[in-house]
Amino acid sequence: MNRRAFLAGTTAAAAALTLDLPAAAAPVDFAALRAKWAADLTGSAVIDPADPDYAAALGRLDTAVRSSLVKLDRAADRKLVFTDLPLTADPSVPNTYVRLEQWATAWATPGSAYHADVALLADVQAGLASMDQLIYNPSTVEFGNWWSWEIGATRPLANLLVLLYDELPAATRERYCAAIDHFVPDPYLMFPPERGPVISTGANRVDLCQAIIIRSLVTDDEAKLVHARDGLSDTWQYVTSGDGFYRDGSFVQHTWVAYTGTYGHVLLSGIGKLLALLANSPWAVTDPKRQILFDSVTKAYLPVVHDARMMDFVRGRAVSRYNASDHNDGYTAMEAILRLAQGVDPALATQWRAAVAGWVQRDTFGNVLSGATIPRVALIKSLRRITPVPQTNGHTLFASMDRSVHRRTGWAYSISMASRRIAYYECGNGENDQGFHSGSGMTYLYDRDNGQYADAFWPTVDRYRLPGITVDKLPLAPKAGGEWGAARPATAWVGGSTLDGYAAVGQDLQGPASPMRARKSWFCLDQYVVALGAGITGSSGHPVETVVENRNLHSAGTNILTVNGSPQVTELGSAATVDAHWAHLDGVAGYVFLQGNPSLHLLREARTGSWRDINTGGPTTPITRRYLTMWLDHGVNPADAKYSYLIAPGASLAQTQSLASRSGLLVLRNTSDAQAVLSGQLLLANFWHPDRVAELTALTPCSVIRRVRGREIDVAISDPTQLATTVQLRIALPGATVVRADAGVTVRRTSSGVEVTAETTAGATKRLTIRT
Repeated sequence: MNRRAFLAGTTAAAAALTLDLPAAAAPVDFAALRAKWAADLTGSAVIDPADPDYAAALGRLDTAVRSSLVKLDRAADRKLVFTDLPLTADPSVPNTYVRLEQWATAWATPGSAYHADVALLADVQAGLASMDQLIYNPSTVEFGNWWSWEIGATRPLANLLVLLYDELPAATRERYCAAIDHFVPDPYLMFPPERGPVISTGANRVDLCQAIIIRSLVTDDEAKLVHARDGLSDTWQYVTSGDGFYRDGSFVQHTWVAYTGTYGHVLLSGIGKLLALLANSPWAVTDPKRQILFDSVTKAYLPVVHDARMMDFVRGRAVSRYNASDHNDGYTAMEAILRLAQGVDPALATQWRAAVAGWVQRDTFGNVLSGATIPRVALIKSLRRITPVPQTNGHTLFASMDRSVHRRTGWAYSISMASRRIAYYECGNGENDQGFHSGSGMTYLYDRDNGQYADAFWPTVDRYRLPGITVDKLPLAPKAGGEWGAARPATAWVGGSTLDGYAAVGQDLQGPASPMRARKSWFCLDQYVVALGAGITGSSGHPVETVVENRNLHSAGTNILTVNGSPQVTELGSAATVDAHWAHLDGVAGYVFLQGNPSLHLLREARTGSWRDINTGGPTTPITRRYLTMWLDHGVNPADAKYSYLIAPGASLAQTQSLASRSGLLVLRNTSDAQAVLSGQLLLANFWHPDRVAELTALTPCSVIRRVRGREIDVAISDPTQLATTVQLRIALPGATVVRADAGVTVRRTSSGVEVTAETTAGATKRLTIRT
């Protein structure tokens, strides 16, 4: 069905539709919401021009207006509005409206040099008229990216109509609204030209609903407002597949992509604004399930931000954008959380604000107020009387999006994986075409180096030696595996189990567009993370490597690398191979190799690249950064290769030496059937197949943690494949009795101990306690 046919059908249906509208609604209510939204766009209610932060924000706004005014085409017969934005090229249409909105914002903002400026107002009005005449009207057929027409243009145009409501004749307002209605006849749907009507989901649904809600304020259209408001509810329901929030805190967009860090915060930001707008009006959002959205702040967002950095493994294509660092997305998430905090229980709001205040305090790379809009300045300044809190220690396993975050004081260690459920990476629109190995067990160490990934990591790093991955060096073509999340393996065993802040995490790795296979495990403890690999095979005719570390040393870093007590690769451009028992990279971590002294390859190099290398919209300016890389070479076409090491973030040289001599850690198994370690009273195991480790016998594939506390033993078990209905485990402890067990866990006593059967749901961990 095309858009015209759909519009005809919906127009007829609308004539017969009777909505349950609030009886108290009146024109004055729409006027109040227009004023409220305009104040939110400008920050007019809070601006103090004498405050340096507000003055700086006003100055940035004025500078942006001045720089774009010189690009205005003032010809009488112009075919575009701005000389650098040809309307025949996508995304010039939405970018034109964004500039015009910025001008209208300056015109409406007290303290701006352009406040109430008659000439600027005339330019905005003329620009809107040109867009209506030249391209953005009901007779135009979309070209390029659907997003540009249905979201990218409608939101700023709706904002413009609110900001200039009293400066535009009613007939003009209605004509511009007709264009919005043409491109978004129903916010519940999207119209990609190649696919026709598609149900909108997640952040796209919120953006579309926002455009229509704000557009409805312009013509006092209560039916459109109510329909769009009610469409928001779909975005905060839990899902079990596809786009949206999952019960474990995962957020997925584009069906297969972990996207909390971009689409996720767009959703949170948009809903937060709309909830605040409609509050205390006849159209306030009252859906009781909006509590799921509030819960998501703690479950979905706080775990993936570390000291103001939105973790790259949930930012998708955005990692390839030169103007969108992890800090940029972290700041946007801060703003969204603080905005949402204005409408929740005060105690909960205080918790969120304290977390955000902690991020601001520990942000040593950027400044959240640098480049901030006036509304953002106001939200950040609201933290002045809030006591910052440190990051919370623990482990968050996002089984539904194949991501894991382990936190201890001063650091976080994140793991990015892929399965039949989640893509290795996403590329599309010329972005991130070489991100194919970022889902092969890439690990991110977040520590006091607050700019590790923001400082040109992605355009300069060796994309075949990302930290943590096991990789077939087979050269891959750009977009390997396909665009928009199509690049997914066939493997299912990806996930793990958690217990009291500890975790066993595993990935049955199938190389992207490669015959390589590997079983990878990470056992996350207090001082360190243990990394095991087994069953590493390849047949591509190229080497297979496991990358222990690849650290961005920035433009001038000289961090000392010590291996077995001796400095190594001290000069830029130097390389070496050393039989390593342990290694230490100053200011980063200690590394201990647990079984034998493998040949560790070392390289200190300067690498040069540009953002254009990874994004067709990026600058071509060469950038050079220094890297220290360590890897294990499994050879060409390996058969059942292995590795085992631990990484101790923040460990000193002395601490690393101590761990190497007496870590107290035992590797109990490292095969393609099972991987397990014992550390004190903790036994952590990933069973790829039924097998036995110590007193644990897995009857099905599963992930298990066992912890001894005196006479009581806590057990955690899960099904990382997410394919079974139950998992089964025997524990050889004669005379054991059950103290407590989660729902869905049954225990049968046997002559040798107990047999545990646990119902499984979406990779979630089930727990029980037994007493000996």
